[in-house]
Amino acid sequence: MRDGIRAVLLDYGGTLDGDAWHWFDHFVALYAAVGLAVSTAALKVAFYTADDALAADPAVRRYGLERMVRTHVELQLAALAIDPRTLGPRLAGAFIADTQRAWARNRPLLARLAARYRLGVVSNSYGNLPVVLEEAQLGPFEVVLDSALVGLRKPDPALYTLASRRLALPPAAVLHVGDSWERDVLAARAAGMRAAWLARPEAALPGDAPDDVWRLTSLLELERLLP
Repeated sequence: MRDGIRAVLLDYGGTLDGDAWHWFDHFVALYAAVGLAVSTAALKVAFYTADDALAADPAVRRYGLERMVRTHVELQLAALAIDPRTLGPRLAGAFIADTQRAWARNRPLLARLAARYRLGVVSNSYGNLPVVLEEAQLGPFEVVLDSALVGLRKPDPALYTLASRRLALPPAAVLHVGDSWERDVLAARAAGMRAAWLARPEAALPGDAPDDVWRLTSLLELERLLP
């Protein structure tokens, strides 16, 4: 699998901003940390209600990390009928701080990888991914595909095919790294790319997992696996 890799594509949420920590799971942990007793089922409804509302707002394309997260939290708490004035800043602040720590940790890794490979980002997002990546000072990325901007959404393999075309590389020369088995690993492989799965240590590898998919528990492990 190591031979012939010329470019590395990365997911954003749960990959570049934290090791396999989906935003919803991250918020579950943060709600518990601030002592807010909300059932997982109720929080899931609130989270995806906020997600849909944020995605539908044209202004989100200008949002950086702080405004995006604080708006998302306000929408969550509104859906839960909870006054956001006390807990909103704590929840959003903790999420932002965790994200910024992940950015800081991953910057040197990406700089080293960029000296050896062409880099890109392929992610489902709200249309503000270029703004967030510029703020994060991650990269340099030759290709950034935000689902809301290109009109294709994971797990559609066409999103990966588009990335390959924009890199002017055959799919087999591209490795994609992401935290979702269905949206990242299976979709990238369906487009002909190689794939690495970033997963929590306790996550079980699917029984029918191909032998040539790399398993990572930290994005930092990627460097030693690449040739």
